[in-house]
Formats: sequence, structure tokens, C-alpha cells
Amino acid sequence: MANYCTVVVTLLILVSLPKIYTSEISKIIFNTNGYETYSFEYETSDGAYRREDGGLNSNTKGLVVRGEYGYVDSGGHHYSVRYVADVNGFQPQIYTDDTRYNDRRII
Repeated sequence: MANYCTVVVTLLILVSLPKIYTSEISKIIFNTNGYETYSFEYETSDGAYRREDGGLNSNTKGLVVRGEYGYVDSGGHHYSVRYVADVNGFQPQIYTDDTRYNDRRII
């Protein structure tokens, strides 16, 4: 009887655990564009993504990085962060709507 109770309790615990969610990479691109610049992007099957490009800024003689990343929550809402990182630090802009950007400025 003790073994039966152990099995039942174990099954109840397993059923109540959150499901493990996995996603697959559906797109990935990486480029070293020459002239000391790079860019990359990826997207996953669940709607998460990241895009970034960067390089040396000849005016400030520092690295400048521009990018965006985001995801879709379980309710279907899009969240994204666009950012610039340069001599002035990391400067994020947070968006909580369905707007997605494809800003492909080369530095």
C-alpha cells in the first residue's frame, strides 16, 4: 500500500509541475562586414528575436552598438527593447505593443 501511495503522490507532483517549454532557432545570421563592423540576428519558433549591429565610430573613436530584442508572452503580446550602447552608456527604449522595427543602419 505504501508503494501505491508513493506512486500516486509522485504522479500528482509531476502533473502539477509547470511544463518545460522549448523553442527552436528558426533563423540565424552573423556577418563581419569589414571596416570593423558586425551584425547578427536570430529568431526562435516562439517569436523571440534579437538583432544587433555595431562598429567603431570614427567621430568618437569608440564602439557603437545598436540593436533590438523582444519576445511574445503567453497572452500573445509583443514586448521589445531597442537600444544604443556607445560612449554615453547603454540607452534602452522599452516598447510593450505590437510594433517591430527593422532598422538596418550600418555604422
